[in-house]
Parts: sequence; C-alpha cells; structure tokens
Amino acid sequence: MDSAGAAWYLFGLFVYAAAAAIFLPTPVEVLLPFHREVDLAAKAIVLGAGKAVGAIAVFYVGYKVNPFIERWMGRHPLGARILKFLESFVRKTGWVGLTVLLAIPFMSDTAVNYFFSLLNEEGHAIGRWPFIIANLIGGIVRTYVFLWLFPG
Repeated sequence: MDSAGAAWYLFGLFVYAAAAAIFLPTPVEVLLPFHREVDLAAKAIVLGAGKAVGAIAVFYVGYKVNPFIERWMGRHPLGARILKFLESFVRKTGWVGLTVLLAIPFMSDTAVNYFFSLLNEEGHAIGRWPFIIANLIGGIVRTYVFLWLFPG
C-alpha cells in the first residue's frame, strides 16, 4: 500500500472502511499505519466517511429485516425475551452507545452495526441520520485513538 500515491491510499481506505462496515470482519485499523505522510485528520475523515457510507446500507438491511425478527420473536418466547433485552440496550444507549462502540480500536464494525440496525425496533430506537453520523464520528475518533495508542 505504501507504493500507491496518497490519493489512491485515501480512496482505498474509504472503500475498505465502507466494506468493513457492511461485510468485512477485519478491523479498519489494518490500513492506518500506511502512508505516514498523509495527514492524520485526512485519514480520520476518510475513514469516518467510508464507515458512514457503509452504514447507509447496513441501516437499510436492518430496517428491512427487523419485521422478520419481530415475527420470529412472537413464535419463540425465550428468544423474544433475550432479544427484547438487547433491543432495550439499543434503545437506552442509542446513537451515543453506537458511537462509543465504533470508536473502540479493533472492534468489529460489521457486528456492532448489524447489532444496532437489526435490533432497532423498525428504525425507532435510532434514526437513519443519527446511525450514519454515529458511524462517521466513531470512525474519526477510532482513527485518533488507534494512532495515539499505536503511534509507530
């Protein structure tokens, strides 16, 4: 990755961050140590923007799948009890909880995003824009935290 130009590096970081938000199980921090000449703020904004774009797709999937989860819960009382507890966690923590979890280095973006989108009570616990902005802010903060913890 170091052989690519800075613009291509930032483009790759953006695409990778979007893919990590949607389906990649690997953390976004894998690409951050490359191209040390690129400003930290640029890396943070690009990573956050990629996660935000990926969050749009994840929110849409969660919104479409949640009714099926609700129907399944109606047929399975034990599963419903567990999922209602998890739904209450999403409702109580909201976009702040999502932002905090996404700001933790090496946390799986995919798992956290789907957890919050699938248990979002048909989009009522966290709206679309707070969901997307939480991904943006979480990505920016995560970049700074990671490069502060692992500077070299």
